Amino acid sequence: MMRGWIAASCVVLGGCASAPPQYYTLSSPQPAQAVADASGVAPYALNAVTVPAQVDRDAIVAQQKEGLMLLLNDDRWTAPLGAQLQTALSQGLEARLGTPPVQNLAFGARDSKVTQVFVDVQRFDMVPGQYVALSAAWRVQFPGAKLALTCFSRLTQSVDIGVSALVLGQQRNVQALSQQIAQTLMRRSAPSGVACQ
Repeated sequence: MMRGWIAASCVVLGGCASAPPQYYTLSSPQPAQAVADASGVAPYALNAVTVPAQVDRDAIVAQQKEGLMLLLNDDRWTAPLGAQLQTALSQGLEARLGTPPVQNLAFGARDSKVTQVFVDVQRFDMVPGQYVALSAAWRVQFPGAKLALTCFSRLTQSVDIGVSALVLGQQRNVQALSQQIAQTLMRRSAPSGVACQ
């Protein structure tokens, strides 16, 4: 009798347990297309990426109508959003340029011969079944402090319903941003279709 009661209790309690959270990344599994002739790119460092406080968390944040934010506690990033973006951009730049950023090396952030890249994400919108958007101001400071470009990118993707669709759309936005930054590092000028000062 006792064994039967314990077994029944385990089944009931197991049915009430919540499903484990799903984890997502902004790093794209698709290999990026390398920029042609990137061999002359100087060492570069991608500084910490800043993001709006309301979305810089482990849980994915979606937007609904009338400014309502929805925290998806069962759908999480593998790291807070700012760290996710820095990793995904670093990987995108490395895939396109053939060399990784050097910010994790001792000299990376302080060496005057290293190009500095700064990214400030101002919007990171995820609207289920409609679109995802990423707006970022970014700056490339070339060595010598004489040449610097400040640019603004507004990237949007239409998406289907579902968290996976939201994440995939933002992966595409991040890859597009890394493409623009890679072009700037290679050409030392504004990338195609982006206004820079």
